[in-house]
Amino acid sequence: MLDRYLFLRLLQSQLALTLVLSAVIWLVQALNLIDKSLTAGTSPLETLMLSALVLPRVLPFTLAPALLITVVAQMVRLLQDYEYFALTAAGLSPLRILRPMLLLAFVVMILQALLAFYISPIAMKTLKLSSVEGGSRIALAELQPGAFKDLKPGMTAYTSGQDSNGNWLDLMIYDASKPARPITYLAKKAQISDRNGEPYFILRDGSQHIHSRQANAEEPTEGQVVSFTQYLLPLSQPTPQQQQRISFNRNHLMIHQLLDPAAHGVTNERRITRMKGRGLELISNLAAPFVFMLVSFAVITAGGISRSGYGQRIMAALLLAISFQIGVIALADIAVEQAQPALIFIWPVFFLLVLIGFILRQNDPDMFRRLRGWVE
Repeated sequence: MLDRYLFLRLLQSQLALTLVLSAVIWLVQALNLIDKSLTAGTSPLETLMLSALVLPRVLPFTLAPALLITVVAQMVRLLQDYEYFALTAAGLSPLRILRPMLLLAFVVMILQALLAFYISPIAMKTLKLSSVEGGSRIALAELQPGAFKDLKPGMTAYTSGQDSNGNWLDLMIYDASKPARPITYLAKKAQISDRNGEPYFILRDGSQHIHSRQANAEEPTEGQVVSFTQYLLPLSQPTPQQQQRISFNRNHLMIHQLLDPAAHGVTNERRITRMKGRGLELISNLAAPFVFMLVSFAVITAGGISRSGYGQRIMAALLLAISFQIGVIALADIAVEQAQPALIFIWPVFFLLVLIGFILRQNDPDMFRRLRGWVE
């Protein structure tokens, strides 16, 4: 009954804090995407679906901090409501409270692993492809006067600005989607429209410059020039060949791809190093839920039955959690540089052993004396 009671309280607090922290971070990251999508004329439902793909990327970074705050809050509540004193007065060891906390930390670790290793990379890759395939409107929303912007692989646009009716002025588009026959479009005015669900540029009062590339020539040569009053330029999905040229970074790769990027088509040494470091960091960070939970329990119970000094203890918990995260990132880079992946486990194991030893010493001072007697 006690385990169930404490676990349900912890779980409710964990869910609430995770949702709040994730919503705040998600809103900050997705707000720019939402603004660009709506400005470009994307439907609210499509915009919401695209922005929702950011959420799996956010959750792995909020689960462990939410657990830290959850354990601190629940331990403080146990002290302030005198429930902690009632448990100890009934003869129960303070370590008894750790059981539901360990169970919650294990659940958080499993969820964090699924999100960080598989769900988040799949969501970010889907978002990347969606932005490339159907995101021409979003790219148009980023067009700035006097700046070049890639609308999709092989297509670059330039404009002098927009008029009061939303028409793009003095638009130049270089389309190299067919490398052997690149085309440059010039138009005094242009606007974007949909036909059968496919986005189109409606170019007005312009010309089409068709270039040709010789087999041994590095630059295209001037070819045919065609003038037009109105021209429909499709901004359709990229071909499979173009999709292969889309560059994915370490946020788009699953754990087995991060640990062996060379086997999945990555040849740049710097990228391989960064990806391996990211993979090791994700693996090492699986210890974060247990570390954060033990840190919270240790700093709160370190004051014994004292019901004061919570601010100092909470600050100590935050500093220890930050130190752990810094150590994970630094050791991941060192492990990759020295080609010794086992180094990544040193920091989490050290942290866990120190915390467990501290908690056992605080709650059972005679334990080490008994252990010393057994050894002797």
